[in-house]
Amino acid sequence: MALTRRSLGLAALGGAMLPTVPVLAKAPLDSAQAAGIYRMKVGTYEVTIFNDGTGALPAKYFSGDPAGAGKLLEAAFTPGEFAPTSYNAWLINTGEKLVLIDTGYGTGVGPRAGHLPSGLAAAGVDPASIDRIVITHVHPDHANGLLTQADKKIAFPNATIHINADEYVWWMEGDVKVPDGKPFFKELFEGGRAAFKPYVDAGKVQTFKDGAELSPGVTAVTAPGHTVGHTMLRIEPSGGGQLLIWTDIIHSTALQFPEPERSIAFDLDPAQAVATRKKVLDMVSTDKLLIAGMHIGFPGVGHVAKAGTGYAFVTVPWSSTL
Repeated sequence: MALTRRSLGLAALGGAMLPTVPVLAKAPLDSAQAAGIYRMKVGTYEVTIFNDGTGALPAKYFSGDPAGAGKLLEAAFTPGEFAPTSYNAWLINTGEKLVLIDTGYGTGVGPRAGHLPSGLAAAGVDPASIDRIVITHVHPDHANGLLTQADKKIAFPNATIHINADEYVWWMEGDVKVPDGKPFFKELFEGGRAAFKPYVDAGKVQTFKDGAELSPGVTAVTAPGHTVGHTMLRIEPSGGGQLLIWTDIIHSTALQFPEPERSIAFDLDPAQAVATRKKVLDMVSTDKLLIAGMHIGFPGVGHVAKAGTGYAFVTVPWSSTL
Protein backbone atom coordinates (compact mmCIF):
# COMPACT_ATOMS: atom_id res chain seq x y z
CA MET A 1 0.00 0.00 0.00
CA ALA A 2 1.33 3.44 -0.87
CA LEU A 3 2.30 5.47 2.15
CA THR A 4 0.10 8.54 2.38
CA ARG A 5 -1.33 10.66 5.17
CA ARG A 6 -4.66 8.84 4.59
CA SER A 7 -3.09 5.40 4.91
CA LEU A 8 -1.34 6.49 8.10
CA GLY A 9 -4.65 7.68 9.47
CA LEU A 10 -6.34 4.37 8.62
CA ALA A 11 -3.48 2.48 10.22
CA ALA A 12 -3.90 4.49 13.38
CA LEU A 13 -7.65 3.86 13.35
CA GLY A 14 -7.10 0.15 12.84
CA GLY A 15 -4.76 0.10 15.79
CA ALA A 16 -7.39 1.84 17.88
CA MET A 17 -9.85 -1.04 17.20
CA LEU A 18 -7.48 -3.72 18.52
CA PRO A 19 -8.42 -5.30 21.84
CA THR A 20 -7.11 -3.43 24.84
CA VAL A 21 -3.98 -5.03 26.28
CA PRO A 22 -4.05 -5.06 30.08
CA VAL A 23 -1.29 -3.20 31.86
CA LEU A 24 0.82 -5.80 33.61
CA ALA A 25 3.37 -3.57 35.35
CA LYS A 26 4.04 0.03 36.23
CA ALA A 27 7.28 1.98 36.27
CA PRO A 28 7.80 5.37 37.89
CA LEU A 29 8.26 8.32 35.59
CA ASP A 30 11.64 10.03 35.69
CA SER A 31 11.64 13.79 35.21
CA ALA A 32 15.37 14.13 34.55
CA GLN A 33 17.70 13.25 31.69
CA ALA A 34 20.83 11.21 32.16
CA ALA A 35 24.04 13.24 32.41
CA GLY A 36 24.94 14.84 29.08
CA ILE A 37 28.39 13.44 28.24
CA TYR A 38 29.88 12.86 24.80
CA ARG A 39 33.48 11.81 24.14
CA MET A 40 35.37 12.17 20.90
CA LYS A 41 38.95 11.89 19.70
CA VAL A 42 40.74 14.83 18.11
CA GLY A 43 44.00 13.35 16.95
CA THR A 44 45.71 11.98 20.04
CA TYR A 45 43.56 14.06 22.41
CA GLU A 46 40.29 13.03 24.00
CA VAL A 47 37.63 15.73 24.19
CA THR A 48 34.67 15.23 26.49
CA ILE A 49 31.68 17.47 25.90
CA PHE A 50 29.36 18.16 28.83
CA ASN A 51 25.88 19.60 28.65
CA ASP A 52 25.40 22.05 31.51
CA GLY A 53 21.74 22.55 30.64
CA THR A 54 19.29 24.08 28.20
CA GLY A 55 17.31 27.26 27.93
CA ALA A 56 15.16 29.43 25.71
CA LEU A 57 16.12 32.91 24.54
CA PRO A 58 13.35 35.39 23.73
CA ALA A 59 13.32 35.97 19.99
CA LYS A 60 13.09 39.71 20.71
CA TYR A 61 16.65 39.55 22.07
CA PHE A 62 17.86 39.08 18.47
CA SER A 63 18.09 41.94 16.01
CA GLY A 64 16.33 41.89 12.66
CA ASP A 65 12.78 41.52 11.46
CA PRO A 66 10.56 39.93 14.17
CA ALA A 67 8.23 38.38 11.61
CA GLY A 68 11.20 36.82 9.84
CA ALA A 69 12.43 35.42 13.15
CA GLY A 70 9.03 33.83 13.70
CA LYS A 71 9.19 32.15 10.30
CA LEU A 72 12.70 30.83 10.97
CA LEU A 73 11.65 29.38 14.33
CA GLU A 74 8.61 27.76 12.74
CA ALA A 75 10.77 26.30 9.98
CA ALA A 76 13.02 24.83 12.69
CA PHE A 77 9.95 23.20 14.31
CA THR A 78 10.23 25.48 17.35
CA PRO A 79 7.36 27.92 16.74
CA GLY A 80 6.72 30.66 19.25
CA GLU A 81 8.54 33.58 20.79
CA PHE A 82 11.56 31.71 22.16
CA ALA A 83 14.68 30.28 20.52
CA PRO A 84 15.97 27.07 22.16
CA THR A 85 19.59 27.11 23.24
CA SER A 86 22.06 24.87 25.04
CA TYR A 87 24.97 25.36 27.44
CA ASN A 88 27.97 23.14 26.72
CA ALA A 89 31.47 22.85 28.18
CA TRP A 90 34.53 20.89 27.07
CA LEU A 91 37.25 18.92 28.83
CA ILE A 92 40.44 18.26 26.86
CA ASN A 93 42.63 15.38 27.97
CA THR A 94 46.04 15.88 26.37
CA GLY A 95 47.48 12.81 28.05
CA GLU A 96 49.46 15.11 30.33
CA LYS A 97 46.93 17.74 31.38
CA LEU A 98 43.19 18.13 31.87
CA VAL A 99 42.04 21.44 30.39
CA LEU A 100 38.45 22.55 31.02
CA ILE A 101 36.93 25.09 28.64
CA ASP A 102 34.28 27.11 30.54
CA THR A 103 32.48 26.01 33.69
CA GLY A 104 28.75 26.34 33.06
CA TYR A 105 26.02 28.37 34.72
CA GLY A 106 26.21 27.25 38.32
CA THR A 107 22.88 28.07 39.98
CA GLY A 108 22.30 31.14 37.83
CA VAL A 109 19.10 30.01 36.10
CA GLY A 110 17.67 27.33 38.35
CA PRO A 111 17.37 23.59 37.65
CA ARG A 112 17.56 23.82 33.85
CA ALA A 113 21.30 24.44 34.03
CA GLY A 114 24.22 23.99 36.40
CA HIS A 115 24.65 20.30 35.55
CA LEU A 116 28.40 20.33 34.87
CA PRO A 117 29.33 19.07 38.37
CA SER A 118 27.04 16.05 38.03
CA GLY A 119 28.36 15.47 34.50
CA LEU A 120 31.96 15.47 35.73
CA ALA A 121 31.00 13.01 38.47
CA ALA A 122 29.24 10.73 36.00
CA ALA A 123 32.33 10.83 33.76
CA GLY A 124 34.57 9.93 36.68
CA VAL A 125 36.38 13.28 36.70
CA ASP A 126 37.37 14.73 40.07
CA PRO A 127 37.30 18.57 39.87
CA ALA A 128 40.57 18.52 41.83
CA SER A 129 42.24 16.68 38.94
CA ILE A 130 41.66 19.54 36.46
CA ASP A 131 44.89 21.45 35.84
CA ARG A 132 43.76 24.41 33.76
CA ILE A 133 40.49 26.21 33.07
CA VAL A 134 40.01 28.56 30.15
CA ILE A 135 37.19 31.06 30.60
CA THR A 136 36.31 32.15 27.08
CA HIS A 137 34.55 35.28 28.30
CA VAL A 138 33.01 36.65 31.48
CA HIS A 139 29.34 35.78 31.10
CA PRO A 140 27.49 33.77 33.77
CA ASP A 141 26.86 30.68 31.63
CA HIS A 142 30.63 30.38 31.15
CA ALA A 143 32.11 31.53 34.47
CA ASN A 144 29.60 31.03 37.29
CA GLY A 145 30.59 27.37 37.64
CA LEU A 146 34.00 28.43 38.93
CA LEU A 147 32.40 28.33 42.38
CA THR A 148 30.70 25.46 44.19
CA GLN A 149 26.94 25.71 44.02
CA ALA A 150 26.28 25.13 47.71
CA ASP A 151 28.69 27.51 49.42
CA LYS A 152 30.27 29.58 46.60
CA LYS A 153 33.81 28.37 47.26
CA ILE A 154 36.55 27.45 44.77
CA ALA A 155 35.21 24.49 42.78
CA PHE A 156 38.51 23.53 41.14
CA PRO A 157 41.16 23.74 43.86
CA ASN A 158 44.17 22.76 41.76
CA ALA A 159 43.34 24.62 38.55
CA THR A 160 44.88 27.77 37.14
CA ILE A 161 42.33 30.03 35.45
CA HIS A 162 43.28 31.44 32.03
CA ILE A 163 41.48 34.37 30.42
CA ASN A 164 42.16 36.84 27.61
CA ALA A 165 44.00 39.88 28.97
CA ASP A 166 41.67 42.46 27.39
CA GLU A 167 38.64 40.53 28.64
CA TYR A 168 40.02 40.43 32.16
CA VAL A 169 40.81 44.15 32.26
CA TRP A 170 37.42 45.16 30.86
CA TRP A 171 35.42 43.11 33.35
CA MET A 172 37.59 42.98 36.44
CA GLU A 173 39.48 46.25 36.70
CA GLY A 174 38.16 49.75 37.31
CA ASP A 175 34.57 50.81 37.75
CA VAL A 176 31.61 48.68 36.70
CA LYS A 177 30.81 49.52 33.07
CA VAL A 178 27.18 49.61 31.94
CA PRO A 179 26.83 50.22 28.18
CA ASP A 180 23.97 52.42 27.00
CA GLY A 181 20.73 50.50 26.74
CA LYS A 182 22.14 47.43 28.51
CA PRO A 183 21.35 47.86 32.24
CA PHE A 184 21.66 44.10 32.82
CA PHE A 185 25.43 44.45 32.38
CA LYS A 186 25.63 45.63 36.00
CA GLU A 187 24.50 42.20 37.14
CA LEU A 188 26.91 40.54 34.70
CA PHE A 189 29.78 42.53 36.21
CA GLU A 190 28.84 41.69 39.78
CA GLY A 191 28.47 37.99 39.01
CA GLY A 192 31.70 37.78 37.04
CA ARG A 193 33.75 39.54 39.69
CA ALA A 194 32.29 37.34 42.43
CA ALA A 195 33.12 34.17 40.46
CA PHE A 196 36.73 35.23 39.90
CA LYS A 197 37.52 36.79 43.28
CA PRO A 198 38.53 33.63 45.21
CA TYR A 199 40.88 32.60 42.39
CA VAL A 200 42.32 36.12 42.13
CA ASP A 201 42.89 36.20 45.89
CA ALA A 202 44.64 32.81 45.66
CA GLY A 203 46.88 33.98 42.78
CA LYS A 204 45.37 31.43 40.42
CA VAL A 205 44.46 33.67 37.45
CA GLN A 206 46.69 34.13 34.40
CA THR A 207 45.94 36.25 31.33
CA PHE A 208 46.89 35.58 27.73
CA LYS A 209 46.94 37.31 24.36
CA ASP A 210 45.51 36.26 21.00
CA GLY A 211 47.43 33.32 19.56
CA ALA A 212 48.73 32.07 22.90
CA GLU A 213 49.26 28.32 23.24
CA LEU A 214 47.49 27.52 26.50
CA SER A 215 48.57 23.88 26.38
CA PRO A 216 50.35 21.97 23.62
CA GLY A 217 47.98 21.99 20.64
CA VAL A 218 45.41 24.27 22.35
CA THR A 219 45.60 27.78 20.87
CA ALA A 220 43.57 30.85 21.81
CA VAL A 221 41.90 32.73 18.94
CA THR A 222 40.29 36.05 19.83
CA ALA A 223 36.87 36.56 18.22
CA PRO A 224 35.69 39.96 19.53
CA GLY A 225 32.31 41.61 19.41
CA HIS A 226 30.26 39.47 21.76
CA THR A 227 32.73 40.70 24.39
CA VAL A 228 36.05 42.51 24.03
CA GLY A 229 38.12 39.35 24.45
CA HIS A 230 35.68 36.61 23.49
CA THR A 231 37.92 33.63 22.73
CA MET A 232 37.73 30.54 20.55
CA LEU A 233 40.05 27.56 21.03
CA ARG A 234 41.71 25.73 18.15
CA ILE A 235 42.49 22.16 19.17
CA GLU A 236 45.21 20.74 16.93
CA PRO A 237 47.38 18.00 18.46
CA SER A 238 50.74 17.29 16.88
CA GLY A 239 49.47 13.87 15.81
CA GLY A 240 46.78 15.35 13.55
CA GLY A 241 43.10 16.23 13.83
CA GLN A 242 41.45 19.62 14.33
CA LEU A 243 38.52 21.06 16.26
CA LEU A 244 37.51 24.71 16.64
CA ILE A 245 35.63 25.38 19.86
CA TRP A 246 33.97 28.59 18.76
CA THR A 247 32.07 29.27 21.97
CA ASP A 248 29.43 31.99 21.37
CA ILE A 249 29.72 32.63 17.64
CA ILE A 250 26.13 31.33 17.44
CA HIS A 251 23.44 31.60 20.14
CA SER A 252 20.53 30.24 18.09
CA THR A 253 20.92 27.68 15.32
CA ALA A 254 17.46 28.51 14.01
CA LEU A 255 18.08 32.24 13.68
CA GLN A 256 21.77 32.95 13.21
CA PHE A 257 22.93 30.25 10.81
CA PRO A 258 20.46 31.26 8.08
CA GLU A 259 20.74 34.96 8.97
CA PRO A 260 24.20 35.67 10.46
CA GLU A 261 23.47 39.40 10.58
CA ARG A 262 21.19 38.89 13.59
CA SER A 263 23.00 40.05 16.73
CA ILE A 264 21.87 39.29 20.28
CA ALA A 265 21.25 41.74 23.12
CA PHE A 266 24.22 40.36 25.07
CA ASP A 267 26.67 41.45 22.34
CA LEU A 268 28.84 44.29 23.63
CA ASP A 269 29.52 45.51 20.07
CA PRO A 270 26.75 44.13 17.83
CA ALA A 271 28.30 45.27 14.53
CA GLN A 272 31.65 43.70 15.41
CA ALA A 273 29.95 40.51 16.63
CA VAL A 274 28.14 40.17 13.30
CA ALA A 275 31.34 40.79 11.34
CA THR A 276 33.19 38.20 13.43
CA ARG A 277 30.41 35.64 12.99
CA LYS A 278 30.36 36.08 9.21
CA LYS A 279 34.13 35.77 9.03
CA VAL A 280 34.18 32.60 11.15
CA LEU A 281 31.27 31.00 9.29
CA ASP A 282 32.96 31.65 5.97
CA MET A 283 36.25 30.24 7.25
CA VAL A 284 34.89 27.02 8.75
CA SER A 285 32.58 26.30 5.81
CA THR A 286 35.36 26.91 3.27
CA ASP A 287 37.95 24.91 5.21
CA LYS A 288 35.42 22.21 6.22
CA LEU A 289 36.64 22.61 9.79
CA LEU A 290 34.95 20.65 12.56
CA ILE A 291 33.42 23.03 15.12
CA ALA A 292 31.90 22.84 18.59
CA GLY A 293 29.53 25.48 19.94
CA MET A 294 28.41 26.44 23.42
CA HIS A 295 24.83 27.15 22.36
CA ILE A 296 24.30 24.43 19.77
CA GLY A 297 22.10 21.51 20.83
CA PHE A 298 24.19 18.91 22.68
CA PRO A 299 26.74 17.66 21.81
CA GLY A 300 26.98 20.69 19.51
CA VAL A 301 29.65 19.30 17.20
CA GLY A 302 29.52 19.38 13.42
CA HIS A 303 30.29 21.21 10.21
CA VAL A 304 28.95 24.36 8.61
CA ALA A 305 27.67 24.38 5.04
CA LYS A 306 26.76 27.37 2.91
CA ALA A 307 23.01 27.49 2.27
CA GLY A 308 21.60 30.24 0.06
CA THR A 309 22.56 33.60 1.51
CA GLY A 310 23.30 32.02 4.89
CA TYR A 311 24.56 28.80 6.37
CA ALA A 312 23.35 25.49 7.79
CA PHE A 313 24.70 23.39 10.61
CA VAL A 314 25.40 19.71 9.86
CA THR A 315 25.78 17.72 13.07
CA VAL A 316 28.25 14.86 13.23
CA PRO A 317 26.71 11.38 13.42
CA TRP A 318 26.51 10.08 16.96
CA SER A 319 29.17 7.47 17.57
CA SER A 320 29.18 4.85 20.34
CA THR A 321 32.96 4.48 20.03
CA LEU A 322 35.86 6.90 19.99
